Amino acid sequence: MDVVLPALLDRGVLVALLIVSIVGGPLLYTLQSVLLQWLRARRVRRIFEQQGIKCMPCPFVVGNMLEYAAIMRKACAEPMPTITHAFAPRVLPDLFQWSEIYGDRFVHWFGFQARYILRDPEQGKEVLTTKSEYFRKIAGKSGVTELLGDGLITLNGEKWFQHRRIVNPAFFHHKLKGMASIMGELTVKVIEKWGSDVKARRAIDVNGEFRELSADIIAHTAFGSSFEEGKAIFELQQKQQELLSKILSRFNVPGSKYLPTSENEYRKKLKKTINEGLSQIVKKRIGLTEVANGDRNDNDLLGLMLAANSEVLDEREKILRMGLDELIEECKTFFFAGHETTATLLTFMFLLLGTHLEWQERLRDEVYEACGKAQLPTVDSLNYLKLVGMVMNETLRLYPPAVMLRREATTDIKLGDTLIPAGTVVGLPILAWHQDEQYWGVDAKDFHPERFEEGIAKACKVPGAYLPFSLGPRNCIGQQFAYIEAKMVVATILQRYRFRLSPEYVHSPITVLTLRPQFGVPIYFEELV
Repeated sequence: MDVVLPALLDRGVLVALLIVSIVGGPLLYTLQSVLLQWLRARRVRRIFEQQGIKCMPCPFVVGNMLEYAAIMRKACAEPMPTITHAFAPRVLPDLFQWSEIYGDRFVHWFGFQARYILRDPEQGKEVLTTKSEYFRKIAGKSGVTELLGDGLITLNGEKWFQHRRIVNPAFFHHKLKGMASIMGELTVKVIEKWGSDVKARRAIDVNGEFRELSADIIAHTAFGSSFEEGKAIFELQQKQQELLSKILSRFNVPGSKYLPTSENEYRKKLKKTINEGLSQIVKKRIGLTEVANGDRNDNDLLGLMLAANSEVLDEREKILRMGLDELIEECKTFFFAGHETTATLLTFMFLLLGTHLEWQERLRDEVYEACGKAQLPTVDSLNYLKLVGMVMNETLRLYPPAVMLRREATTDIKLGDTLIPAGTVVGLPILAWHQDEQYWGVDAKDFHPERFEEGIAKACKVPGAYLPFSLGPRNCIGQQFAYIEAKMVVATILQRYRFRLSPEYVHSPITVLTLRPQFGVPIYFEELV
């Protein structure tokens, strides 16, 4: 016993030391990280309060995240009683409710991270243009990057510049022109599919239809002959988005995405399947190019991107090429963003035209004059659709796909007379600016496309108050693509149908990454004789 006991004691000490080294190391690192973030938050609070800007109380670790989640749940718990475009307090309830308590200028907390909502569009313009180098995109919540891809939307710094340089040529206007006919042909197929519902006078949910159509269009225009595989990716991304909507609607404990839960396992499986599918598409296209001895089929977005990626001017630029994994991430980005933004625009455009029938008739007359009554519109005839463009711009003003943009200050920087401390996330409330009477006049919350008759610059008193596609070097690369697609779809449908909003429509705009109608948009179509 005298011999065994010390041995047991020594073994126990060793085990204890091992446990401390395994558990204590990460625990100590976590405590140090929390302390550092707390000290930074104190500095940020001090800087803001010295400028007379109120800072909300900051509950330890979680900040105001629980209160924010509760406000959002309550705001979207019930649909709106009437169809009104003044729905900003519904999708940005934290901004409006906290402003009543703390005033126009206040700071709230996302954990230890300070968030400051800009009230002046001119400051927002600075963030996106002249001072954009001092602000970066913030890291998304769990699942966001998996859906959007680690591409142009989420990248920062040199990596973003490299990707933008390679992807940008694919979206030149003269290269997009060749895709217009595909957009028109796919729209005709959808119209033919609606035939039985139209004859039976059944309402059609255009929200779902336009999401499928825009996914079909991006699958064809992005992946060419591999469009069927592309559509399969879209279906998986839809499942990712459904999962993401659940994640974003609740408070998530930091690090919870690493736990071995069934939800996390499902999330990982979706990501793996999407990556494998896109990898096959990209490898197949690269292989076809090599077999053709460099004769590239670059009449789709993937082909154009691969062509730009292979054009190396000298040895130094070889390091600027994107690898296979990076190409896959960019495919995720333009596949999701390429169909989501346009589907949102088309959905709300039909909501507006389905309730403002006089404008629908004006647009139809314009389409008949520019494109004819039977033949498919061409990209050249679309250029003459001025009224269609005005309604598109007004739709994007009232129902912008992104209701808020956020950027993180990388250093202490002044916006106007306000010093923004490093690490602060500034919010640009796009929807609030789009519907503010001081920038748009007393009819700011009404549907009046005439305001865009002389162009966007003349429509708004402050250019920075209109941001449907952002501004500056990080503006939406697919803006022209979205405009061409939306015009083609609208013109093709107006040639064939008259339509009106169903009385069963429930007005309930919500945000799941982008703005969308919670219960769809049922429309009754009537075939033109």
